[in-house]
Amino acid sequence: MKKFLNCFSTACLLCLYVNVSNAQAPALGSAANFVLFTTTGALGNTGITGITGDIGTNNGAITGFGNINGNMHSADGATFQCAADLLLAYNQLNNTVPTLFPGILLGNGSTLTPGVYQTPSATTISGELTLDALGDANAVFIFQIQGPLSTSFASKVKLINGALACNVFWK
Repeated sequence: MKKFLNCFSTACLLCLYVNVSNAQAPALGSAANFVLFTTTGALGNTGITGITGDIGTNNGAITGFGNINGNMHSADGATFQCAADLLLAYNQLNNTVPTLFPGILLGNGSTLTPGVYQTPSATTISGELTLDALGDANAVFIFQIQGPLSTSFASKVKLINGALACNVFWK
């Protein structure tokens, strides 16, 4: 009986344990070289924007970018490979099981910890959204947004306690 109670207690504790930080970064392949990329359509910019890294489109024009510390690619070998690698990463992000379900408004001073977040429809970032890695430089944040993502004027995403931009993914 004692053995049964020990096993039962262990099973109950395991059921109560929830790992909310099971996010894993997808393999990006050649897509890791691009800071802006689209597989279909044009890529445009208005205003003054400084960009460090490559930008590209697999199908469309690139306009309005004047301050780029990188290369512009338009329907070339690099964009074809990037599109293939991006599809693999997208599928990996899409198949990741969400563990957290915030509302459709992100930010307004809120702080999120590592994990997989899913919103049910179009989502807006307003004000300041803080991503707290809790001291883990390998912490991953995945946002699965089931619609368009927009940002309000002067909104920002702040990374703290070891959070790295290369570990934040928006799908």
